[in-house]
This record gives sequence, C-alpha cells and structure tokens, in this order.
Amino acid sequence: MATKKRKVDSECRAFNDEWTWKYFFTVVKDRLVCLICNEAVAVFKEYNISRHFTSKHKNSNYEAMSVYERKQNVESLCKKLSGRQNFFKKVNTIQEAAIHASYIVAYNIAKNNKALSDGEFVKQCMLQVCDVLCPDKKNNLQTVSLSRKTMTSRIEAIDKNLTSQLESKIGQFKFCSIEH
Repeated sequence: MATKKRKVDSECRAFNDEWTWKYFFTVVKDRLVCLICNEAVAVFKEYNISRHFTSKHKNSNYEAMSVYERKQNVESLCKKLSGRQNFFKKVNTIQEAAIHASYIVAYNIAKNNKALSDGEFVKQCMLQVCDVLCPDKKNNLQTVSLSRKTMTSRIEAIDKNLTSQLESKIGQFKFCSIEH
C-alpha cells in the first residue's frame, strides 16, 4: 500500500505573534514576510523563520537588540511595509477612477449621439479647465483615456452590460404584453 506524501505547507499552521519581534516576521496575505529584507518564507514553522533570520541577518545589529528595541523597530518596519502597500493601492485607485471617468464620458457620448472622436475634444477641454482650477490634479486627468478606439470599446462594454441586465430582467417576467 502506497503511503501519502506529507505536505507541510497544507497543515494549517498558525502564525505566532511572538515571531514578529523575535524574528522580524509578519503575515501579509497569508504569507510570512521578513520585515528586514521582504523575503517570503513558505511554511509557518518557527524553525524555518529562525533559520532565515540567523542565516540572512546574522551579522546585522538586529540580533543584538533588546526586546524593547526590537519591538520599537518592528513597529517602524511594519509602518514602512504598510506605507508601501498603501502606495500601490493609491495608484490602483487613481487608475480605477480614470477608467470610471472614461466610462462616464463614453456613456454620455453614446447617449447624446455624438461622434466618438468627441472624447478627445472633451479631454482637451477638461485639461484646460484643470490648468485653471486645479493644476495639481492635471496628471490624474491625463491618465483618462478618451481616444476614439477607447470610446468604441467602452460603449461596446456598456452595451453588453445593459443587454445582459435586460435579459436577466426579462427572464423574471411572469407575463409579457406586446402592443403596437
């Protein structure tokens, strides 16, 4: 009879909070991350974490610190890590807002039967207004894509979305009356 091979990484191990100040590790999205070098360790085992700490950071001044100094250092390293994560979230929110704004312009162009090239004209006008009202936000406004090709794809996406919404609502009808 064949024996099953043991998978250590799927044994539902838990992170011990003591490891944060003892070995400078924290959990980020279900992964162990070293606060000093930002490397990830695969398995939630103290031996793996301590081996990483002693092999990679043996000659650093972290090993000689007192518990109090370590805890203070861990706090500052955690703040730096969260700051880096928030930076990427901020970039994503600006990009998402630019895409959302692009959809709004596309919807209004389609709703008012305007030419698709009007998106570029609208962008020029918005940039000039932005120069006067809020020059610090001009870079955010420049990320909004309003080219003819983009307007076409946005309007097609809006069309598909509205069609699927209509089809799902039609599927819920009990009765339907068609009049001339």
